[in-house]
Amino acid sequence: MVKSLKLLNSIFMNFKTLLIFLVFVFSNPSWAETDLSNLNALETAPLSEINPEDNQQWKSDIALIIDKAYELTGIKYKLGGSKPETGFDCSQFVKYVFEQALNLSLPPSARSLSKMGKTIKFEDLRPGDLVFFNTRKSKFSHVGIYVGNNEFIHAPRTGKTIRVESLTKNYWLKKFNGATRVEPEEML
Repeated sequence: MVKSLKLLNSIFMNFKTLLIFLVFVFSNPSWAETDLSNLNALETAPLSEINPEDNQQWKSDIALIIDKAYELTGIKYKLGGSKPETGFDCSQFVKYVFEQALNLSLPPSARSLSKMGKTIKFEDLRPGDLVFFNTRKSKFSHVGIYVGNNEFIHAPRTGKTIRVESLTKNYWLKKFNGATRVEPEEML
């Protein structure tokens, strides 16, 4: 019975990740506005002028990140924890997700993660962005991964498990510190 529930939960999480990815892809206005003249301009543009946000591989990578994060929901929080078997703290959870999904090594603390990538405004958040909070009277003391629809996934604190929460919840809005987007070329 437990295995059946775990399987159903895994299928649901994979389905939810697929839905988030599809909403993300088809809500991008550039998809709807592409016509032959835009394609011709893109084909002749030098590589340096092509926006990294249009990188299709990176969009697939974001789906892998979100999927891996959802797979870990329900795992307990453990300060300094870095494995599913023992639990995770917030920054080790983010580090583990990026390592498993993309084989990328990120720094081990929320503060060091906040220094990576480009700063993103709240209204410009996209799935895969890192969101930061001041939860210990210290800037960038907590981190999670934005999954879309004003929600993020994180390892909250002792006694809790990895879960999805709303960024618009009063507590998280008050504690929100900023966000960053890790660009694919930073990882090379």
